[in-house]
Amino acid sequence: MTEIPQTMRALVVPAPGAAPRVEIRPVPRPGHGEVLVRIAASPINPSDMSTIAGEYGIGWQFPLVPGLEGSGRVVADGGGLLARALRGRAVSCVADRQGLWAEYAVTQAARCVALPRDTALGPAAMSFVNPLTAIALVGIARRGGHWSAVSTAAGGALGRMIRARARARGLKIIDVVRREDQAEALRREGARHVLSTDRDDFDEALAATCRQLRCRMAFDAVGGGMTFRLGEALRGKGEIVLYGGLAQEAARLHPGTMIFKGLTVRGFWLSRWLAGRSLPERLWMARQVTKALQGGFAESRVADVCELADAPEAVARHAARTSAGKILIAPGAEDLGLGGAGAAPE
Repeated sequence: MTEIPQTMRALVVPAPGAAPRVEIRPVPRPGHGEVLVRIAASPINPSDMSTIAGEYGIGWQFPLVPGLEGSGRVVADGGGLLARALRGRAVSCVADRQGLWAEYAVTQAARCVALPRDTALGPAAMSFVNPLTAIALVGIARRGGHWSAVSTAAGGALGRMIRARARARGLKIIDVVRREDQAEALRREGARHVLSTDRDDFDEALAATCRQLRCRMAFDAVGGGMTFRLGEALRGKGEIVLYGGLAQEAARLHPGTMIFKGLTVRGFWLSRWLAGRSLPERLWMARQVTKALQGGFAESRVADVCELADAPEAVARHAARTSAGKILIAPGAEDLGLGGAGAAPE
């Protein structure tokens, strides 16, 4: 086992909305039921940007280290059956008290999934938040008796995973993207029902497609005016599951739509949803994610891989390229299995 240093580099946000900076911090030590992970990679997700802004619901105190998911190798444990079993294993993991944009991080052993030996650490870094969200949202729709659903922000990694999971579970997806070129790209990939909001007749086309597919469910990652448009288009007794706020403004709804169409809106937060799952359910989901990662469903496109020293600049340009692929922060020298260019295949 590699000797563990006393200090490490970490990307630290000193205050809400402040630019992150690289600092030297003590390497944390795991307590009972926890593990110390030498981080291989961690993606920049929209939830990380909300954490930096102080708008995410995890309650971490500033200054903080962002990075909600990643991959690496367990190099120490604080005791406990599961923690000891993970020692020396490559894992994908979710952060606990602090994030993963650092050379080392402590998290609960229960927040780690041991990876098969042939699993690349680059794709594994992105195998929690988006895949589990896709599994959860499609599961909510199917358990509610729905056979179709609208998915907004469908051009990104999560939109692709929702589409793949829905196809496997017999759920038809109406994909909504911002631009017609994105819509054409999805059609070339085999998506059947794709609409771009830059069409003059978008609202009429969305309502017509909802009528055609008898659609009463929507997964909304945008909020703002998009929530209003979804409510108007869905069939009676429709439901909107709001799981993101890309519009960065309050979701809008017409009172008459809610009253006379029986529309309901509810929020979805993966962390709270996972907390409500039993241990067998969590183990089942971990197996699903591992299988999906090996089969390609859980693999996100990678636009760039940056070292920790270059991460502040990467965070600053993240918003301009969310649909081009993920930016991975790679603190160490681990082989991420992404090929010579550092990007996953299209």
